Amino acid sequence: MIGRFSRIGDYRELFSFRDFTLCGAGGLLAFGSFIWDFFNFSPAWWGLAFAVVAAAINGVPIVLGAAKGLWQRQVNMDELVSLAIVATLVQGEFLTAAVIGFIMTLGSLIEEAIGESSRKSIEALARMTPEEATLLEGAATRTVPVSQIRVDDRLLVKPGDRIPVDGIIISGTTAVDESSITGESIPRTRKQGDTVLASTLNYNGVIEIKTTRVGDDTAMGRVVRLVTEAEMHKPRSARYVDRYAKWFTPLILSAAVLTWWFSGEVNRAVAVLVAGCPCALLMAAPTATVAAVARAARAGILVKGGRHLEEVAQADAILFDKTGTLTLGEARVEEIFAREGLSREEIISCAAGAEQNCTHPLARAVMKAAFYAKVTVVKAENVLSEIGLGVRAMLGGSLIEVGSAYLGSGTAALPAPLRARLEAMEERGATPLVVYRDQEPIGILGVTDTIRKSARRTVKTLSHLGITRMGILSGDHLRSVNRIAADIGLSETWAGLKPGDKLQVIEEFQRQGHRVIFVGDGINDAPALARANIGVAMGAAGTDVALETADIALTHDEVAKLPFLIRLSRRMLTLIKVNIGLGLVFNAAAVFGSSYGALSPIAASLFHNAGSIIVVLSSASLIFFQDIHTSGEDA
Repeated sequence: MIGRFSRIGDYRELFSFRDFTLCGAGGLLAFGSFIWDFFNFSPAWWGLAFAVVAAAINGVPIVLGAAKGLWQRQVNMDELVSLAIVATLVQGEFLTAAVIGFIMTLGSLIEEAIGESSRKSIEALARMTPEEATLLEGAATRTVPVSQIRVDDRLLVKPGDRIPVDGIIISGTTAVDESSITGESIPRTRKQGDTVLASTLNYNGVIEIKTTRVGDDTAMGRVVRLVTEAEMHKPRSARYVDRYAKWFTPLILSAAVLTWWFSGEVNRAVAVLVAGCPCALLMAAPTATVAAVARAARAGILVKGGRHLEEVAQADAILFDKTGTLTLGEARVEEIFAREGLSREEIISCAAGAEQNCTHPLARAVMKAAFYAKVTVVKAENVLSEIGLGVRAMLGGSLIEVGSAYLGSGTAALPAPLRARLEAMEERGATPLVVYRDQEPIGILGVTDTIRKSARRTVKTLSHLGITRMGILSGDHLRSVNRIAADIGLSETWAGLKPGDKLQVIEEFQRQGHRVIFVGDGINDAPALARANIGVAMGAAGTDVALETADIALTHDEVAKLPFLIRLSRRMLTLIKVNIGLGLVFNAAAVFGSSYGALSPIAASLFHNAGSIIVVLSSASLIFFQDIHTSGEDA
């Protein structure tokens, strides 16, 4: 029972009012036994009966838990406390056994209640998701339980309602408070075609949405799942503690035997057994891990486990993708250049036909340009996306290719007018997309993007945090990459990279001894996200690939969260080390004090639980971590 509390995942199943009631009843009976004997009430056997029942209520579950653990060959700390209880009972000190059982059980329940605060904020968010939704069936509406909603159902969401599922707005415009998911307190305008998330608040507009994800598959469901599973991925420091914990029980047993041998006092040996239970040490890392993962989730940062936070704390190099990471990813086509004999409308129509089912920001820019140009977009067949190069598709019997000049034979193969226009686009920092038809270049689209307002401030803050190397890895051309780097204060750039080239750059950093964080969009950068020490994906709220590939995902596309993430991870590591130190100090002091007779068995149990509670409180403080060095939006 006591030892099981060192695994945070058991807290929710153990925590109940009934546990506190039984524990309190045992404590009252023990107190009644003490009063009965102190005043010599009669009959005297009533005091003994109170003590025996009290010992049974709080002591028997501990002994049974130890026996069960031994039967399953899972030794935990219950064995030490059980031996202490059994030893006092054998001596006939029933009141002492009752008090030890009460103090140990109460202390564990208090630790449990405090530890639950690490989850409360996330569970409260989960409860924000409404239980009912308004389903649209043609022109009619009806209210149904959210559990009955399926993908592609149409829902009506009124002002003031919480959105019940993840979906896409098909009609209407509104402002949405997404703070429950992204940590961003300012409502954002959402219109037709935009994604909205479950549990977020619809402020002032009537919208119709088409369901894309329901239940545990929603962004909120993922948040809760990641926090719940956090303790499964322990940081390295927690694994070290687990490795050596198996030696604690035989070590403390040996200390108790030696104490009994040299002192001749059984009570001292019993006190050593109680004091030696290293609950505080075992809870040092897992409590801090869950608290830190929960705090990160509240800030819109999804972390797959404590070991990834530990890696973040030790990182000294950050490499960024460019499009959609350092830029807004809201690219727009600012220029369309057609080969002689062709129209601009024909070029954008071909490009949009090939790009219509792609999700890359450049593809979205092409589709937006086609919409405003009011051109016909033909349905594509045999679409093939080549990561880092572009896309190929069959349109009306012709092979259409859109992307880098390297989709063909490079810039040297372009006719002089197209090559000159491509170089001019590159010179001013635009990204050129070459359009080929049947392997012949027919035009170029010049695409520009906007740098994130927070990018320069983020880079500066990361530098102050001791990140020694930062740079951009991009498939874009050198001039565009250098322009972005100069604007945000980065000096290292790698341009014209294919996905494999990005891996080589990351591996070279790692060979030099750097721990690398790579930040990308979670779609085209999957190999780099997987190879880096820590992969951070942008926009995970709507991207399956991001959560599958990356170790950490930012639910809101904002690199400004990175400094907060690094400071939180460093605080977590510091607290783990402090907690381990406190656990060792408390255990050592209690064992030595007990062996020398300074602590009675009851005093040893009090001292033991005080250490455990202090450690859990220390970890729980991470829930309230505020980054005073960043703005409110970052925390």
